[in-house]
Amino acid sequence: MTKKKFDFFEFLASIKLAVILLIILAITSIFGTIIPQNESFDKYVHMYGEVWARIIATFELYDMYHSWWFVFLLALFTLNLIVCSIKRLPPVINQIKNPNKILDENLEKNLTLVDTLKKKGAPDNWVKTVREYLIKKYGKIEEQEIDGKTFFYIEKGKYSRLGVYITHLSIIIILIGGMIGAIWGFRGFVQIPEGEAVNYVFVRGKNQPYPIDFVLKCDDFSLSYYPMGMVKEYRSDISIIENGRIIKKDYLIVNKPVTYKGLTFYQSSYGVIDRIGKLVAFTKTGNSKTFELSLSEKFTNIPGSSDYVRIIDYYPNLDNVGPAIILQVAEEGKMPVNFPVYKNLPDKDMNPEGKYFFKFVDYTESYYTGLQVTKDPGVWVVWIGCILMMIGLYISFFVNRKRIWARVYFEGDKTSITVGGHSPRSRLFEEEFAKILEDFKELKV
Repeated sequence: MTKKKFDFFEFLASIKLAVILLIILAITSIFGTIIPQNESFDKYVHMYGEVWARIIATFELYDMYHSWWFVFLLALFTLNLIVCSIKRLPPVINQIKNPNKILDENLEKNLTLVDTLKKKGAPDNWVKTVREYLIKKYGKIEEQEIDGKTFFYIEKGKYSRLGVYITHLSIIIILIGGMIGAIWGFRGFVQIPEGEAVNYVFVRGKNQPYPIDFVLKCDDFSLSYYPMGMVKEYRSDISIIENGRIIKKDYLIVNKPVTYKGLTFYQSSYGVIDRIGKLVAFTKTGNSKTFELSLSEKFTNIPGSSDYVRIIDYYPNLDNVGPAIILQVAEEGKMPVNFPVYKNLPDKDMNPEGKYFFKFVDYTESYYTGLQVTKDPGVWVVWIGCILMMIGLYISFFVNRKRIWARVYFEGDKTSITVGGHSPRSRLFEEEFAKILEDFKELKV
């Protein structure tokens, strides 16, 4: 018994391969959803431990949809769809071009919707009557006369069978667009201090910054708050500069990105670069002294003492009282103490055990904006594929293919009219076919 040779073309065209690839892609996509993408190696170590972090790095699970193996799976699935279409499309096109237009006995046996009517009168008169009825109802018809029999053929929605192949083509185009984005695109990030500019971004997995051919400047960063003091929105006002000239001014907020020269910038994070708080400190014991202090996040010495103070945080509406600076005071020989200083409660001492009483005078802070950056040259290819998919699905589900045959011939002393019909959506077509039969029964010459 000889072994059957392995047919690589048949392997690529197999439905089994398509199902296996879809299952693998679905399972791997779960990993891409569960594992946070584009994080630092240290964060993965913290989340999963060093062993799993190295596995994530080895298999590029930190940026799974751009990994070599995921692109390979997409390429193999694309090839599978192409080969499947190449194998199955020619017979379909041949059937579209060369349908069986003659209602002979063999075709009649295979039709579920078929009936024969006996009419009095000459066949020529009935041929004319049937022709006029079909033209009035369907417009264009085809007519042939063979061996004294007249055959009529009508086909509507003949190209609906191509809907599934148009959908296949759209999926192929979408996959190609995804691979273009995975191979030649990237995801990166950049942090821009307020008032400063950059001409580079950082790309995950690259040791060096990725240069861009324009300058991106953060003109201003602002926060808006809910009445309870929680951040409502953060916004970056930016300028795009080329050759020293401002080309574009725009702003970024969450879900409102800015795109320029194939790069799309998303507002993703922010942080405080510097805090400056102006306060007045009073000594509570001994000879009362007053100090005007300009504080930051670094410890500042309180003049004439071995005590230090710094800013820990700031709240625009702490406890619904209003703006408050959180101070940390380290008095000599004591553990550091944290407490708020309210702007709207200038006489309230929030650290009664301490040596100093503080009053809120002013507060300013500067920020950096954190932007996520994506480059996806395949996005327009994907959009073309999506439009083509809608066309393919519309043809497949809403364009109904139906075929109607009629045969008129003289049999005995009467004219026989045989009518047949077929449609993939037989239930919808049955009512239409029943109406045709009723009309034929009422036809007169």
